[in-house]
Amino acid sequence: MLVNSFLKIKLIAIISLALTTITIANIIGSYLVLPGRLAEKKIVIIKSGSSTHKISIILEQDGIIQHRILFEFISKLYGFYKPLKSGEYEFTKAISPYQVLSKLASGKSVVHRLTIAEGQTVSEIITKINAEERLFGQINLNIPEGYLMPSTYFYTYGDLREKIIDEMRRGMSKALDSVMLKLKEDSPLKTRKDVLIFASIVEKEAGNEKERPLIAGVFINRLRKGIKLQADPTVIYAVTEGKYKLNRALSRVDLQIASKYNTYKIVGLPPGPISCPGVASLEASVLPAKTDALYFVVDDSGGHSFSSTLQEHNMHVQRFRQRVKEQEIKK
Repeated sequence: MLVNSFLKIKLIAIISLALTTITIANIIGSYLVLPGRLAEKKIVIIKSGSSTHKISIILEQDGIIQHRILFEFISKLYGFYKPLKSGEYEFTKAISPYQVLSKLASGKSVVHRLTIAEGQTVSEIITKINAEERLFGQINLNIPEGYLMPSTYFYTYGDLREKIIDEMRRGMSKALDSVMLKLKEDSPLKTRKDVLIFASIVEKEAGNEKERPLIAGVFINRLRKGIKLQADPTVIYAVTEGKYKLNRALSRVDLQIASKYNTYKIVGLPPGPISCPGVASLEASVLPAKTDALYFVVDDSGGHSFSSTLQEHNMHVQRFRQRVKEQEIKK
């Protein structure tokens, strides 16, 4: 009798435990798959080293999960299989707890876009990269002017700033390798550095995409004839050293500045680039337009007027000054 009673009690205990386990499993299962109450998508940053407890608190505070203690318990069990990772995550409307766990375990952070415009200086680029709060680390590399490729770059929370810089340096090196294959033997440009310096000037002078080859053609003609380039952007660089924008027009005093970058004073190319040129300016530098033009001046349409003689050039300059004067009178 005692044996039978003991067996009955043991059987009841086993059944109760099984029912409890099934009940808990059903509760957990329902909790995991049911849609959450998040009303709209939200981005959350999980910092490196955050514990499961800390992650659960953050998610509850942002309304992404409910029943934090249950979520934390499940997360610890889930973590033995797939640990939760730090990063920046976008959680969609009504996301379920299971989807939250899967996203955190995947480590797939939000991807950000960083666009570097053609013609920016290394100093301007570094300032922009340093302003990206989701990038980590300091830029300790010594980067010569011009050697960063303007383009659109992608990164995620926690990526290193120097990683972006390395990608930009490799991009410029690859672009130079490509365009040097197209450089004509009779070009006055002979080295990668020549092409980079020349392209950096073309980049700053070009008023629009179509004009780059033509502007390159003018400067190539001037180099061949030993005529000073007289490119205003090189004078601006001589004044600012690429560290800030010159928010004023160049003066006659500026044009007389004693600098190897002042192409109103020197013949040929300056000693280094004045900006970081894009692929289009590099291409234009090795494949310039065939033209007899030696001069150009800005017009009122955002482009330039080109001339093959000084007389014609002076006429364009006079017309431009007259239009500017008329516009000032109208104001």
